[in-house]
Amino acid sequence: MAQKNVLGKGLGAIFPDLLNDFDKKKNVFSCGIEELRPNRYQPRKIFNDTNQKQLIDSIKSSGIIQPIIVRKADKGYEIIAGERRWRAAQAIGLKDVPIVIREATDMQAAEISLIENIQREELNPLEEADAYVTLIENFKLSQEEISLRVGKDRSTIANTIRLLKLPPKAKAALTDKKISSGHARCLLACSSAEEQIAVLALILKKDLNVRETERLIQHAKKIKTGNKQEAQKDRFLADLEKSLASKFMAKVQIKGSAKKGFVEIRYTSMDELNRLADLILDNLK
Repeated sequence: MAQKNVLGKGLGAIFPDLLNDFDKKKNVFSCGIEELRPNRYQPRKIFNDTNQKQLIDSIKSSGIIQPIIVRKADKGYEIIAGERRWRAAQAIGLKDVPIVIREATDMQAAEISLIENIQREELNPLEEADAYVTLIENFKLSQEEISLRVGKDRSTIANTIRLLKLPPKAKAALTDKKISSGHARCLLACSSAEEQIAVLALILKKDLNVRETERLIQHAKKIKTGNKQEAQKDRFLADLEKSLASKFMAKVQIKGSAKKGFVEIRYTSMDELNRLADLILDNLK
């Protein structure tokens, strides 16, 4: 279980053969920016945020301090780690960037890209979930194996993947940081997409925190359960009314609940009242 702390050790501790000694000058090369292409397993989809703008400003001022880690491709190189730096260099108009060439399998490239982004907290929850699904579907890793690689509990991996089941509006709110991952997990407790959208609207309108959202959903579930039970009782009493009406050949109404209430038998003449009275009294003998 000690491997759970891998994130604190850095990428070099997880993939020493790929990343060790990358800062030694003899391993660093200059490469034309057009020779690089993105990692096909890059989990990050949004690059136009504040952090990217800050990186652009930093590179303008100090240049690229940390080389981009790449592997050879059919044409040029594929980025293993450092796509943000490559994109920032493009935005600035740099012609060349420093690279370190390493050998890596597809799975290693996917893992490194994911772990690097998690370490720097650069992925939104849905990007992270997509990355986990890629490791599961493309490389047949189990959630437990992913847990050991990224240093997070298996339950955390599972809960993150579940976020992909949210409706588009909820996903957009999560990506735009209008709601947190905690809010999103609360929405998953709703029984339908319609309920999720309704709760989402209340979260945004009333600026509910996660605890308030939990209480809202729990309260809604209690009301729904109560209504369902009441509806079941109503059906039972309705069937009983029909049986009694058939027995007495008169209109019968049961008012109240299954616990208490009264039975009303209607008549429209003295003769009918006498008939009902005789029927009831005969059954009591």
